[in-house]
Amino acid sequence: MDDTLDISTYRQRYNLPFQHVEHTAQYIPFKGYYLFYQMFRQPRDAPVVLFLHGLFDHTGIHADGIRFLTEHGYQVAAFDLPGHGQSGGPEWKKEVFAEYCDSLSVVLSKLRLEGTQKVHGVGHSTGGAVLADYLLSAEDAAMFQNVVLVSPLIRSNQWYLSKMAVPLVSLMQNELPRKFRMSTGAEAFMEQLKNDPLEGDTIPLSWVHSMFQWERNIMKKKPSQKPISILQGTKDQTLEWKHNLKAYAELFPRSERILIHEARHHLLNEQKAQKQMTYRLINDLLKKK
Repeated sequence: MDDTLDISTYRQRYNLPFQHVEHTAQYIPFKGYYLFYQMFRQPRDAPVVLFLHGLFDHTGIHADGIRFLTEHGYQVAAFDLPGHGQSGGPEWKKEVFAEYCDSLSVVLSKLRLEGTQKVHGVGHSTGGAVLADYLLSAEDAAMFQNVVLVSPLIRSNQWYLSKMAVPLVSLMQNELPRKFRMSTGAEAFMEQLKNDPLEGDTIPLSWVHSMFQWERNIMKKKPSQKPISILQGTKDQTLEWKHNLKAYAELFPRSERILIHEARHHLLNEQKAQKQMTYRLINDLLKKK
């Protein structure tokens, strides 16, 4: 967390929208540290979309998606997950997925205090997994109206190899360097990630162990009849996406699962054609009655 954050500099660095919207940012107390929370308000009453980013990432890299939503009449609330971006806290701990859900609960409470009774949800990757977990577990999950999960996590790529290798590697080291694989066909975005000081550059093996446990836990939960939507690229090499779609079909039997052909993991920051298709689909899905 940067206590000296200048919001104008931050906004310019990530090209976040501020024309025709009121962009505010603040730190919310959370378990002895702070969550970095942003709101992009419309000058008139408008539906609110709560956005959650993925592993290693932060809200700032999704400026294009936030701008699209505000241009299509939505207000956007977003926060950096614990240990990510401008949020404080330990980057990785044993119960990290429970921590993510708790942070989501705190942000929803803040929105209710500000007068928002219903929200739409959009989550990418780990952010999508957190939204799904929350819908399956939380008492106030009914606050969510339409929910769109974008490339949501259940299992990462090479799942069984990881489950065999990580316990052995953990005996010798605590973390591994991040490998910047081509998670999108947009090369300029990949360069942005590699040079972004707020992007994570290592992954502690404790987080991977937590992911293994979380995957076991979520698959034991009672399925939800909420009709969520899932967008998934067919060239995603970050996740075991075919397995994940089957898993989400079990957890959300009324879910709609849509494939984006030739798209990779970072659907919200893909090449122009796939990105525009993703954005259009999100807009259509959020408007469903």
